[in-house]
Amino acid sequence: MPNDWELAESRLALLEGWHDPSSIRRATALGVGAGWDCLEAGAGHGSFARWLASRVGATGSVVAADIDVRLLERLDAPGIEVRRLDLESDELPCEAFDFVHTRLVLMHIRSRDGVLSRLADALRPGGVLMVEEDDSLPVEMTPDGPYRKAWRAFVEMMTGASTDPTWARALPQRLDSLGLEDVDAEVEAQLFRGGSDAARFWSLSWLQARERVTAAGVPGDVVDRGRAALDDPDQWFHGPTKVIAWGTRPGRPRRFRR
Repeated sequence: MPNDWELAESRLALLEGWHDPSSIRRATALGVGAGWDCLEAGAGHGSFARWLASRVGATGSVVAADIDVRLLERLDAPGIEVRRLDLESDELPCEAFDFVHTRLVLMHIRSRDGVLSRLADALRPGGVLMVEEDDSLPVEMTPDGPYRKAWRAFVEMMTGASTDPTWARALPQRLDSLGLEDVDAEVEAQLFRGGSDAARFWSLSWLQARERVTAAGVPGDVVDRGRAALDDPDQWFHGPTKVIAWGTRPGRPRRFRR
């Protein structure tokens, strides 16, 4: 979902407003605080990187990395370094960060398991990796209708472009396999009313994908009817479940001295 689309900033702002509260709650519970050096991998529009900078303060640092940094160039919070980074092909520094976070990114990357391993390697001993990805299962179980049909067309298009909508189901096991300690996870269900910010986010996502969906042979009115359903405030919708998993790199954590 390229950031050069004319409504990309509006779409990502809706995503941030929807997902930031749970991301902040979990990162706070994991102890992210003053003096931590952080990597936000796939920083998008930058809201969570901005929160991290406020959390770690003047003695910490935040690298806000993305393959397309055009929406990060206006980040003016102190302590943030914006870095163009292709997670698939560019090197990540080893043992450089106390906290590494990525959200709704890896499911879209073909070499996602290799990238996950390198994100874990970027942790210092005692550092924390926190990963958030969507699982499409609840949507697959919704009754047939315009919303379900549009979702099916969207998922099929995204799957053809290397997205794996089921990869998040095994996130805790994947962190276990990397040798991380204290691995745990939680899920956040998406249940929202038509016309809400969450509905607007999915409507814009489908609008952005419409041309590619129709190029794959799906009639455009399938997308249009799904978007119309999302506008109806009398309807409620199940979205994907967000899986949040985290773990700690073995070893004694460093002392925060600046």
